[in-house]
Amino acid sequence: MSQGSFSQGVGEWIGAAEVYDGDGRFAGMGRDTRSVQADDQAGRVTVEVEFDGPFSLSGVYTIADHGSHRTYEGPLNIGYAEALGDDLVAAHNYWPDLGLSQRFFLMVLPDGSHQLSLALLSRGDRLQWTVVGEYQRQVDPSDPVPPPVAAMDPEGLRDDPSAGRGELLLLRPGRWSGQLHRLDAEYTPTGPADYIETVAAHSDSWEVELSGADYSTGLSFTLLSDGWTAWTPAGDLMGSGSLSGGRGFSGQFHLLLEGLRVWRREVVSRDGTIKAVLHIWYRGEQRIGAAYGALAFQPA
Repeated sequence: MSQGSFSQGVGEWIGAAEVYDGDGRFAGMGRDTRSVQADDQAGRVTVEVEFDGPFSLSGVYTIADHGSHRTYEGPLNIGYAEALGDDLVAAHNYWPDLGLSQRFFLMVLPDGSHQLSLALLSRGDRLQWTVVGEYQRQVDPSDPVPPPVAAMDPEGLRDDPSAGRGELLLLRPGRWSGQLHRLDAEYTPTGPADYIETVAAHSDSWEVELSGADYSTGLSFTLLSDGWTAWTPAGDLMGSGSLSGGRGFSGQFHLLLEGLRVWRREVVSRDGTIKAVLHIWYRGEQRIGAAYGALAFQPA
């Protein structure tokens, strides 16, 4: 098991979140402020949250670090998280004040001063909200507060799957490249791997080529999309997922020849230059490995 402490997450973080409803429609912006303070002697972290958007949430919760995992002990947030490294946490948790369960990942980007996150909030099996977050570290309380993101009108953007950007950032023609950290079934690091994802656009579909993906020397597949969702026809890699403003993605894909399934979660920065990815592989319900990292974009 990875012994990552997620130490890079400590500090003051100010962010702007794009919130999408259960159908993937833009619901509004959220102003998100988090203060993360560590008590090294107690092995605990205290998080103070203030979120104001289509829904509101504020309060404090405590995180206990158990080395191989972390527990959210409430009162605001209750659940279980795994620190896959010092720069990534993946959690399943519950917000009692909202009555919502959450599947969540958050990554500190290589510069150490920015984070990207993707939160899927559900009641039962019904998705209620998807929150695409981007945060900046406030190093000194006297530093200027990051300026607010330009206002986005929910009514005007409700029927626009790109949320006003004119393109789906995840599906732009070009190449995503970088190194992914690979982990085994117990989330023990097995070493980095170079990874390239190439996207080519056609009139009604996209061709995606993967180089350096786990469990395959190379994969290519066709992707279809209505802007809100994406799916494949029959092929070597098959599956579907949900898009959030063209910036966030969560979906399940099957590599049938290997008897494997991968849960792909990705989120792109607002400027479109970098994306955080978390790919967890399963055989049936048994986890067999994972890969994560930050990829840079080069347009075609």
